[in-house]
Amino acid sequence: MAASDKVQRARSAQIHPVQPPAAELGPMVSGLLEETALWQAFLGTHRRLVDRLADQMQTDHGLPLEWFDVLIHLADEPGARLRQRELRDRMLLSESGVSRMLTRMAASGLVERRPADDDRRGVELALTDAGAQALAAALESHRALVATSFTDRLTATDRLALEHILAKLTDPAEGS
Repeated sequence: MAASDKVQRARSAQIHPVQPPAAELGPMVSGLLEETALWQAFLGTHRRLVDRLADQMQTDHGLPLEWFDVLIHLADEPGARLRQRELRDRMLLSESGVSRMLTRMAASGLVERRPADDDRRGVELALTDAGAQALAAALESHRALVATSFTDRLTATDRLALEHILAKLTDPAEGS
């Protein structure tokens, strides 16, 4: 076998590693699930809480939870304005995902999209009066549901511990 063939096979093995037979996957998956049980519980709890909040927001106020989040971000800014890029980064959505959502929100009259004052290529968002009214109507029921589903279920000690844990998980200085 020529040296170039050996190099090619080695590269191919790195790109396309040999997969274990299906029969071997069961124990591998079981091991992974055992090792990540706390992580899976965290993700499941997060999903159930967010689903409950989203259902309440849609049922009580006709707002998707993501729209409520946009309104909160805008209302918290001076002049209730924010660059679309900054909003996208805060919400961890793709540019196209944010753009489509904001197009629907603008069509509903909750936000206004316009060229940014400092850079005409950028897009600035502004909270409209209708958006402010929708947010005001939803705030108290959202706050109450967060309290009954989350905050009120934790003791003061639990909350302090959770704050510490969350800070530890998000602080790169405390990494592995």
